[in-house]
Amino acid sequence: MNRRVDGHALGRFDDGAGPFTGLVVGDRVLRLVDDGLVKGPATYLQLLEHWAEVTPRLAALAAEATSTDGIPVADLRTLAPVEPRQVFQAGANYRSHVAQIIVSGAGPDDPRSEDELRRHADEVMDETARSGSPFIFVSLPSAVCGPDDDVVLPRDAAQVDWEAELAVVIGRRAHKVAREQAMDHVAGFTVCNDISARDLQFPPQHKALGGDWLRAKSRPTFLPTGPYLVPADQVGDHRNLRITFDLGGERKQDDVPANMLFDVPAVIASVSAAAVLLPGDLLLTGSPAGNGGHWKRWLQPGDVMETAIEGLGAQRNRCVAEEG
Repeated sequence: MNRRVDGHALGRFDDGAGPFTGLVVGDRVLRLVDDGLVKGPATYLQLLEHWAEVTPRLAALAAEATSTDGIPVADLRTLAPVEPRQVFQAGANYRSHVAQIIVSGAGPDDPRSEDELRRHADEVMDETARSGSPFIFVSLPSAVCGPDDDVVLPRDAAQVDWEAELAVVIGRRAHKVAREQAMDHVAGFTVCNDISARDLQFPPQHKALGGDWLRAKSRPTFLPTGPYLVPADQVGDHRNLRITFDLGGERKQDDVPANMLFDVPAVIASVSAAAVLLPGDLLLTGSPAGNGGHWKRWLQPGDVMETAIEGLGAQRNRCVAEEG
């Protein structure tokens, strides 16, 4: 897979001797050395803890790099670019996705036509965007895996789904941040695929208590992430970045963040009103229409998923059955 970047990006790699953090310039990786950009180890969290100082130094390193510096990306294993302490997610945050949920959820005795249901969905979403707030939940950092890693399908789930998402990486502590200042706390963006076991998400015995987010969304390998953390100053208008998801070469999702009900600043403000966002934390912003439920298609062993966001890169993950 072509992992060339325009400008520069931050990543984590393994050269066979162990993981390291690197600066990606074009299609080559410059290993970041200890006591270089920051005092001590050049780890992901150390860099993000000092992101304001690190950002211009990364740009300077990239500007000085020649076409032969570093190691070819193709010669390395690309790991997840982030090691977050916290992972927050926004659910049902794309107009196309919410419309599909409302239309497909209509009962068999509902007399409304599909056009009438879609008009109703538009009215619901307009009111939600005007007077509501994002739906936010938390998942475990241990679900994160790399952009080329296998995704393990659990034995106890038969309806495992995909969700391509734009993810925000926090670069500055944020608590009770106003929407107008929210983007000042963003280090950059990456690509995520929020894998979900739908048949475990709302178990009948716990219906009164809501969704079982742990069993449904926090399994190991259920959050393919990367390939890179692209700094915010290397991204144009994030609202226009095209998000796509292909399953076995067939396009299933295709949208842009401009169609979110609650945009990135609103999501950051909402999360920070209730929790403290820390440097390096990951914030997923929702998924467009086109999930497995819509297509009546669930992930199976042998499936190959390709999740991509324009300007941020692509990931390719194979689905495998859980052993044992």
